Amino acid sequence: MSDGLLLSDEELGELTEAERGEYLAILEDERTATAHLAWREKARPEQLPPEGDWQTLFLRGGRGSGKGWAASHILAELIAADPLRDLEGPGQWAIVAPTYGDARDVGVESESGLLAALGTTAQEVAAGQSPRVELWNRSMGSVRLRDGSVVFLDGADDGALRIQGRNLRGAWLDEVGLWKQWEKAFDESLTYALRKGAARLVVSATPKSDMPARALVRRLLEDPAVVKRRLRTLDNAANLSAAFIEDAKLRAGTRLGRQELEGDLLEDVDGALWRRSELEEGRVDHPPALRRTVVALDPADGTAQGDEQAICAAGLGEDGHIYVLRSDGVRTTPLEWLKRAVRLARELDATLVIEKNFGGAFIVGLLEQAMEELGVRAPYRMIDAHGGKKVRAEPVSTLFEVGRAHLVGVHDVLEEQLVSFTGMGGKSPDRLDSMCHAVRELMGYRGSVGGGRGAVPYSSDPIPGGAVPWR
Repeated sequence: MSDGLLLSDEELGELTEAERGEYLAILEDERTATAHLAWREKARPEQLPPEGDWQTLFLRGGRGSGKGWAASHILAELIAADPLRDLEGPGQWAIVAPTYGDARDVGVESESGLLAALGTTAQEVAAGQSPRVELWNRSMGSVRLRDGSVVFLDGADDGALRIQGRNLRGAWLDEVGLWKQWEKAFDESLTYALRKGAARLVVSATPKSDMPARALVRRLLEDPAVVKRRLRTLDNAANLSAAFIEDAKLRAGTRLGRQELEGDLLEDVDGALWRRSELEEGRVDHPPALRRTVVALDPADGTAQGDEQAICAAGLGEDGHIYVLRSDGVRTTPLEWLKRAVRLARELDATLVIEKNFGGAFIVGLLEQAMEELGVRAPYRMIDAHGGKKVRAEPVSTLFEVGRAHLVGVHDVLEEQLVSFTGMGGKSPDRLDSMCHAVRELMGYRGSVGGGRGAVPYSSDPIPGGAVPWR
């Protein structure tokens, strides 16, 4: 409120009834016009948006650190101060969370959500008494403000498909580390929807070692153009219960505390079979001449809720080392997945290696169909995945440790699975599994270099009428 508008009690008493009404109306207009800035008086410095031009703000913090509260208020402020409103009219905005339910319950309706940041409640909106919000449609996922601005809700679990085709001027991306289909949601849906003016992103997350979008979090943290703010749980003690704070103090200084309270993205997971430093030291830009290449597959059901159908290409170099060439994962029909693998095998002159534990005969039949529809034949071999994932992964990780296995280029998702894998439960590491199949296959390969006996990769497990060499 501007001090110049305030009148003393004496001055107020000298006004006529009409003048008093006009004065109160001016005060209300002033209050409404600056309401989106009132939250700044309560915010800590690290919760405030940066000054000047910026495009992406990343609020990383612990549980209860106030990152969601800050993100919702920054979004509300961006909408209120939209520079394009006078030129092009009200705009479109978005809240994207791990699921649509998260966007609705946390992003909009919680005490730290958008409605609270806009100074209202769902009950006020439903009763038509909200000064800034005209409509909150829970089923359709949209908040319509009285100035015509619309905030759309979506979840990353389906790739944030609802915001495709929108013309967003900004968005709040909540808990991005938990986004299961982050590549589609962030790199496709959001990238092409943020096309109005200087669109801005407010990102919030508690980094965790086993989160599905760890690669995205790392990308944001390493991008020099992204403004980063760290929010700590204990700094928000005034807004948390005494019991919660006492529990938080007990965890302070521990590895879990660094993650959950400090917002640290932990580089190495205790007990993980791979270390990031080992991957970096062994990384190469290009492989040497290769004696043999394989494309290994790790089947899955292809549903949005299930694991990825993983594909990994690797080669055995003339130097006796193994090189991981490609790593991919898709969620599609088994037939389309197998077609993709066959194309890659043809490109690399590779043998397909397929785990038969997941519907062996069914997979073989589909593979034959895929090759028939593509008009090519590929050498392939079905393998048994004996033992648990950890048992299969341990000898592979040892090769990386001793410097005899290398990543060619960067493989974000695969690398996050490697450095997070302990074999003690958690999400099934689909791309890791396919890489282990590829490397283990090459570990057992004996080339003809030095007069040794040459191996025929697909002869030890022949499939009638099936595998034939490319040439």
